[in-house]
Amino acid sequence: MALARFAAFSAPLRAAMLIAATVALAGCSGSLANSPMPGSGLFTSRPTPQPRAEAIYVASTRPPFRGAEQLSPTRENARFYRQIVTVPPGHVAGTVARPQITFESAQHHFTLGERQALSADAFRNGLAAALSARSEDNRDILVYVHGFNTDYDEAAFRLAQISTDSGFKGVGVLFTWPSYGRVLAYSGDREVATASRDALERMLADLGEVPGAGRIHILAHSMGAFLAMESLRQSAIAGRGTLSGKLGEVMLAAPDLDVEVFRSQVARLDRASRLSLFVQSDDRALAAATTVAWDRQRVGSLNVRNPRHREIMSELGVRVFTMSTTGWTDLVRHGTFSEAPEIVRLIGGKIATRPQLEDQVPRLPNQPQETPPELRAQVPEAPPATQPSSAE
Repeated sequence: MALARFAAFSAPLRAAMLIAATVALAGCSGSLANSPMPGSGLFTSRPTPQPRAEAIYVASTRPPFRGAEQLSPTRENARFYRQIVTVPPGHVAGTVARPQITFESAQHHFTLGERQALSADAFRNGLAAALSARSEDNRDILVYVHGFNTDYDEAAFRLAQISTDSGFKGVGVLFTWPSYGRVLAYSGDREVATASRDALERMLADLGEVPGAGRIHILAHSMGAFLAMESLRQSAIAGRGTLSGKLGEVMLAAPDLDVEVFRSQVARLDRASRLSLFVQSDDRALAAATTVAWDRQRVGSLNVRNPRHREIMSELGVRVFTMSTTGWTDLVRHGTFSEAPEIVRLIGGKIATRPQLEDQVPRLPNQPQETPPELRAQVPEAPPATQPSSAE
């Protein structure tokens, strides 16, 4: 009977009725696909992974961002911010994904989110609140000081990437200085980095006074290592070298530092053993820096297989780790510390390791300083290309 009635309609009307029925069925089918069937997970859909937002705190001697002009800088010309950085759900360790052809997307790229300008007091209070929200063993601070030819965005992304890849659970602090962001501005970058050392020294001293803060670790890259060591040297001369007893690991990656300048800086620190160098003898950027400096040896290109270089390391009493670029994309061989997952994990391991008891006891003035274990043994065979190795 129903079929007879359907046949009685005109051909165009029958076609329209069939299309409408098909669309209705398709809608029902889609609804079912997104709804769980009782007793079965066959039609359930997995939630789309979302970007992870990470809040970092920023101390900057760069010109103020828009909206920050109303806040006066400190006497050392520093301004402060709370910056959100998003890490894409498909992040691959050792990389900072950025758009090349496509539009920027938080699903696929590191992006900058909301940036809030802060007063110096709000900066310290915000850090204290962020630390108190964490468990007691995750209240360390990681200060990142970027190097030559680096803009603000790149520095913020790099800190978020290193924190993510190293498994750091504390709070990241970026100290950013006004690099010109140009390869040919090396001398200019050296000058503005030097001019920022008072601001970094002041910030480090303030971090030592933040309530609830655990250890304060410093990771400095390239020319940023010069800036970090100058600030620590000034802190030590002023009697604040340990940052109120909270100074943790000081890690210098590919440090663009003259060996003799570094020697004078280390001499002011209370314990050279807290210093770790990540060096690479074939670093092309440091080779160029050596040429500019009239062939004066850079710390970051020390070669652990060179007897004279090993003697320098032994005299300094610092820990030294060699890096290899094999397998990574940095053709200049200056960014291996962040590109090689093994190196980043090593950095994370150093941060996570609690200091040994004897490391907390002041050394007596007449007590000889032991040569670090890394420098006692003979020169080893060449390590595997993709594995970091200490100078053992």
